[in-house]
Amino acid sequence: MKKKSLLALLMILMLTLCLAACGSSSEPAEEPSEEAVEETTEEVAEEPAETPAETPAAPEDVVVDAENHTVTITAQLNGTFFDQSTMHYCVWKDGGAGDMAMFAAYCTAEDFYNGMIEAGGEPWNTTTDKIADGEFTDGQKVDVTLTWDGQDTPVTMAESVRSADGDLSIDQRFSGNLDNNKECGSGCIACLNSCWAGVTSNAAYGFNAIDSGEVSAFLNDSVMPEDGTDVHITFALK
Repeated sequence: MKKKSLLALLMILMLTLCLAACGSSSEPAEEPSEEAVEETTEEVAEEPAETPAETPAAPEDVVVDAENHTVTITAQLNGTFFDQSTMHYCVWKDGGAGDMAMFAAYCTAEDFYNGMIEAGGEPWNTTTDKIADGEFTDGQKVDVTLTWDGQDTPVTMAESVRSADGDLSIDQRFSGNLDNNKECGSGCIACLNSCWAGVTSNAAYGFNAIDSGEVSAFLNDSVMPEDGTDVHITFALK
């Protein structure tokens, strides 16, 4: 009886060991592997930076091109001088001679003078010295041209004017004369004969040649636009 009890105990032990060995062999659930997340950066085509629109020059602006030694101003044509002679080609509109000029400039004579200096000009007269009747101005040569809406091809100063007998000779110079200009208050930017007040003046004729009647100077109505037209006048230093 003792043998049977021992055998039964041994069988129970073996069965227990077997059950333990065959117990759940399930492995813990694997955590899902992290997938590499691709950061898709949307490629946005870079648009070229917008170039700011160039601000048009205001009428009173003095436009200086130092590289090409030019100064451009804007002035209004006075049609009175298609038929009336004057020595005043271009004068500041609020200057003492503003209503006696073929062109009334929106800029002052002093601003124009400073523009000529900035463009590399060398004024002839930097004093208060004055020339007398019949005497001639001097200084750096200046070529003068004009354009306006509808006229992109520059018209020369000589083409823009005439005398009673035909052409008017032009030999424009950077006379300077700033101190005299301020003193007399004329506002003269360009004169059609030699002058002690004009920032530029025409060395082809002596001082007072036009006012004395020695020669006449008119706007050329076969070339120039109508009264009140704004024109751009460019002075190129030589």
